[in-house]
Amino acid sequence: MTSLEHAKFAVSVIAVLLTLSGAIVAWRSFLGAERWKKAEFLAREMKDFFSDEKVRRALLMVDWGGRAIKLLDDHAPNRGMVYVTRDLQVQALRPHILMPSGADEIGDGEFTPEQAAIRDHYDVLLDAFERFGNFVKTGLVTTEMLTPYIRYWIRDIHAAPENDADAAWTAALLTYIDFYGYDGVQHLFKAFDMPVTPDSIAYRRALDGMKDQGFAARLRSCAPGKP
Repeated sequence: MTSLEHAKFAVSVIAVLLTLSGAIVAWRSFLGAERWKKAEFLAREMKDFFSDEKVRRALLMVDWGGRAIKLLDDHAPNRGMVYVTRDLQVQALRPHILMPSGADEIGDGEFTPEQAAIRDHYDVLLDAFERFGNFVKTGLVTTEMLTPYIRYWIRDIHAAPENDADAAWTAALLTYIDFYGYDGVQHLFKAFDMPVTPDSIAYRRALDGMKDQGFAARLRSCAPGKP
């Protein structure tokens, strides 16, 4: 190979390297822009999520065993303020095909205004979790991106119950999620390595921790994937 050919070859190699370098820089810039867009998108979603009054009230119900929360309108008794306990939530979150535990005066599929309001609030929260689960499933966002926003609540719902009331609430909520087909919610919890499906440890320990095992069995019977 002559000196001229060597020079041409060297120029060709340099040109290829420069092209590859430019492509790498462009690709990194593209990935950076994509991450920024995803971060902006998620920030907007989370702003809307935490700005929703029903979501905020539902999160209070998740976090507290007993608290006064404005669930009804001003024309209701106490101007709509309801003292929400774990037991009230359990009765509200039972599948509509079940009679409430220890309350035969309320028929199949019937709920008090307070219970109906609790269901409405949880539906808004679970609809949002369903959306986040589908975001993760499609690769739009990752659990790492969601962690600072919602991991606390995921962990709170998944946590081992501290007493009978918490066990019944957990069992009722996880049954509600399964019975009403919130598959995206179940995917979200699994993505956080905290599964809540009927075959999960979280579901079984909640049922086992309930004092009213008759009601626990009735809840279990409503989960299509029951253990």
